[in-house]
Amino acid sequence: MTRKESEEAPDEVLDDFPHPSTRPTFNTLLTTLGLLAIRPPSWDDTSGASTSSTTDLSQKKVQIIGNPTPWLTSLVSSSLKWLPTDESREIIWETASIRLSERCGRAAMPSLDRSFRIPSFSLSSSNELEIKIHEPTWDGDNLGLKTWGAAYALGKRIGRDEVMRKGIRIALSGPEPGGGGSSGTSKGGDKRVLELGAGTGLAGLALAGTVNSILDRMNDSTDNIHVHLTDLPEIVPNLQRNVELNNTSIPSPITVTTGVLDWRLQPSANTEREGEESRYPLIIAADPLYSPEHPTLLSTVVEGWLERSNTARFIVELPLRKLFGGEVSDFRNLMAEKGFSVLEEGEENARDDWGESGESMTCWWAIYGWIDG
Repeated sequence: MTRKESEEAPDEVLDDFPHPSTRPTFNTLLTTLGLLAIRPPSWDDTSGASTSSTTDLSQKKVQIIGNPTPWLTSLVSSSLKWLPTDESREIIWETASIRLSERCGRAAMPSLDRSFRIPSFSLSSSNELEIKIHEPTWDGDNLGLKTWGAAYALGKRIGRDEVMRKGIRIALSGPEPGGGGSSGTSKGGDKRVLELGAGTGLAGLALAGTVNSILDRMNDSTDNIHVHLTDLPEIVPNLQRNVELNNTSIPSPITVTTGVLDWRLQPSANTEREGEESRYPLIIAADPLYSPEHPTLLSTVVEGWLERSNTARFIVELPLRKLFGGEVSDFRNLMAEKGFSVLEEGEENARDDWGESGESMTCWWAIYGWIDG
């Protein structure tokens, strides 16, 4: 795999890989391996150019000339007997193996720590919120351990799009002045948000970090907002880790919690409840359909957990993948059958990690409400 020259001038050009036959030092090998590290494609790169032509090492742009794979393979297979200790040899073997795995696609990559920038606008200012996300090494088929492009697209739309922000304001604060209608439940006191299939938590954390600006509140507001991120048991530990990583980015008194919500074991819409306290006025979900059974499960979960009021909102963003086109259609039909109406919708371009330069895809987003309120 020959790497193209970066459009921007690199800080360093790497065109020589120290061959084991020259007995390079431990520091020389480790430095070269560090320069070969690959980060995931940037989803904010609208040019479609691959970021794999350069690698970011402490803000340094490195242009790599030639194919490093044979050299990495030679290190892994070498005895490295000239290195002084067993520990130094293990470090080189392990690091070379990681560099090889990075070149085998996202599913083979080691754990990643990534940062995502979310726009945040209020009546008086605009800025960006940085969300830090840890993605563990994939083990089995735990798709929730990866951050999906639709979650980032939804997070940015929550932060910048006035139609989306208006829907959130109505759900958490009631009808806007001149908007007509009335809330089915009081909007005073604590405000509650539920994320379904949260995965690494990017969309929910984006909402938690920007909701004060959406509601045009000061960060010292006394009304608590509780954002509850849920997923399956094997996903929640990493989800909780990401909540803790972003504690300093979430202003008080916004509370972010995590918990298990298995869609197969959730109450139906007809389950007796103690009033409406257990329901949520706002539910969000990003890229939650990847099985034929998911449209039924998701629509039933929303029906069971969304507050029964004419201001309650369910916000969803779904990639329009050819493989799951039937699931998206089924979900839309089921939501209509269960008494929901699409209040606002649209499509946008987004990216995901698949392919050398990241996969370009179209996502459909929608804001749902109850037909009868």
